[in-house]
Amino acid sequence: MTIITESGKFMENIYLIDTGQFSNKRVTTVFCYWDGENCYLIDIGTSNNVQTILRFLKKKKIPLSKVKGLFLTHYHFDHGGGATKLWKLIHKKEDKLNFKIITTTETKGKLQQAESHVIGAKTTFGDFVGEMKPISDDLEENAYEIIPFDKDYPLSSSKNIAIRLISTPGHSADHCSPTIFRNGTPIFCFAGEASGCLYNGSKLLSQPTSMPPNFQFEKYMKSLEKLIELNPESMGLCHFGVISGKVDVQTFLIGHKKYMIGFRAAVIELYKKNQSTRYIIENLRDYFFNDEKFIDLYYRELDDHTKFLSNLRLALTYGMMIDLGFRKAKYELK
Repeated sequence: MTIITESGKFMENIYLIDTGQFSNKRVTTVFCYWDGENCYLIDIGTSNNVQTILRFLKKKKIPLSKVKGLFLTHYHFDHGGGATKLWKLIHKKEDKLNFKIITTTETKGKLQQAESHVIGAKTTFGDFVGEMKPISDDLEENAYEIIPFDKDYPLSSSKNIAIRLISTPGHSADHCSPTIFRNGTPIFCFAGEASGCLYNGSKLLSQPTSMPPNFQFEKYMKSLEKLIELNPESMGLCHFGVISGKVDVQTFLIGHKKYMIGFRAAVIELYKKNQSTRYIIENLRDYFFNDEKFIDLYYRELDDHTKFLSNLRLALTYGMMIDLGFRKAKYELK
């Protein structure tokens, strides 16, 4: 079994970057494609993480003139939140750079109108959310390159490398799983949050990604099936790291499918007994509270791990409850 949690190159031309989000390691992953000629980023983290990414590029001696674009899994603050800030910083350094936010119409719309999302996110994560300021109307056309879901976008014509934004809604409506293909074979899929989280460096045990208010269980499960059928050689997760090898990727995805079915059923049964959110969370012990099973020692030893995990459990449970019709969204509209 190979679970990669350290920053650095893990396969040819592809790097894992730990954003250091929430002032901790192993919380949020960004990926970088760099073949010596072209550089592309996949996700960026929050606006507070942009400098971390720029430091990575400098450390690897990647000139900003070679950074061609940023692909995104989705618009949420902890993954696409720093996109517009990165674009502004790069273009402030040199106007002639052709760096673009390469994304879909759906994600662009969310990035340009992120006010309600930021307000809702700050109720759970506070100042860690950062800011999501839109690009001005006069610069918007230069900042974005709009591409469709599920179509190849060449990264290197000489090496027959392409990326495809595979549509995987469910976590959010705009969610996609950027996948790198070599000669038509999927060598790396950044599943994003379409296949759960992994807070364990040695066991393939998932956690949910049912974040409110836009989580939709049925679409999520169909997206999960699409990833299982894709069968990539390796797979990245937003939270956290890389699973290497087809067998382990399939084991994780199939295990997560079973987990999500059980998690949803447990929320329904507990709601029938007591409609209190606190009651439901406290009784989801087999899905959250068994830290020694799901969460490895690194996370359990973090100074603020109790608060971090508690906030996360609340959000993920609430997202499932909204999808079931047990609660209504408070800030951001579905």
